[in-house]
Amino acid sequence: MTVDTTTFLVALYTIVDDLYKAKIAPLRTERRGRPAEVSDSEILTLMLLAQWLKVGERGLLRYVRENWQSYFPRLLSQSAFNRRARRLAGVLMRLIADVAAEMGSQSAVYQVLDTVPVPLMRRCRGEKHRLFAQEADIGRGGSDRQWYYGCQLLVAATDQGVITGFVLGPSATEERWLAESLFCWRIDRDGEIVDPQALPKSHKRGGQHVGPTGPIWPPDAVGLPACVPYIADDGFSGAFWFEHWRRDYGAMVLTPSSYSGDEAERARREHRGWKQIIESIIGQLEDVFALAYPGARTMWGLLTRVAAKLLALNLGIWLNRLFGRDDLALATLFNS
Repeated sequence: MTVDTTTFLVALYTIVDDLYKAKIAPLRTERRGRPAEVSDSEILTLMLLAQWLKVGERGLLRYVRENWQSYFPRLLSQSAFNRRARRLAGVLMRLIADVAAEMGSQSAVYQVLDTVPVPLMRRCRGEKHRLFAQEADIGRGGSDRQWYYGCQLLVAATDQGVITGFVLGPSATEERWLAESLFCWRIDRDGEIVDPQALPKSHKRGGQHVGPTGPIWPPDAVGLPACVPYIADDGFSGAFWFEHWRRDYGAMVLTPSSYSGDEAERARREHRGWKQIIESIIGQLEDVFALAYPGARTMWGLLTRVAAKLLALNLGIWLNRLFGRDDLALATLFNS
């Protein structure tokens, strides 16, 4: 059953406004001057709606004026909306973990880790590096292992598919460095990840490990520590890493290569079943919320759009549960 537009908009705004007042407003200082004509909750709701509509800020305001003016009678100018949206990037990041906690992330049986490519430019423009510096580069990713120019998004999610945290890094950075950053910052936002020189010698030519190829960010988006195992693929494998993550961060990571003995094959089959949820989540991010080519022109713009997509997915699951629908039936949640 698809939810009618009025019910969807009212429910989404109510949840966002309640969360904002409970979790965010007590932490924000009052701004001097005349009160804002459009509240932060309204801006956040519009940013989330943009993810379902698969439009940017300009297309969003045009769509709202043409179709939903009665729901949002007061709208900002394009430049004013863009400024407010960027200022709320930190709020979007915080709300991802808050929504996950409201939906029981701390009682999850396990969490799942996986990476997904975030292409920023078509390959014909990728070599020009016009908009991003070390934050993005050329790498291979996705199920087809194609080359792309952009970033890599590491997502952590519960066994129910609720996203608990994320980090972004250049596309050529190994997955283990993204996981290292997430685990480290879940314990200490100011913590420093392991030095590549401290790793045991690699079997690769020269014996040296390659660290992150650029900045991994942002520490405030990683979410809360988890006391349950993390399920991942073999891209996160390594005896040094397993021991380091368990000893220093309390993070137990299981990959297909973790199992041995007579029951290893059965355990690997179960492992693939456990990991299926993150593949479904990534599919939703790519198909429903248009994760690829987000149209960002700055790091802050990229962070804002990625955080909005992840929060929209979490709130979509919340709304589906509220309306008695399947958790991941996000594409048919409402008629736009």
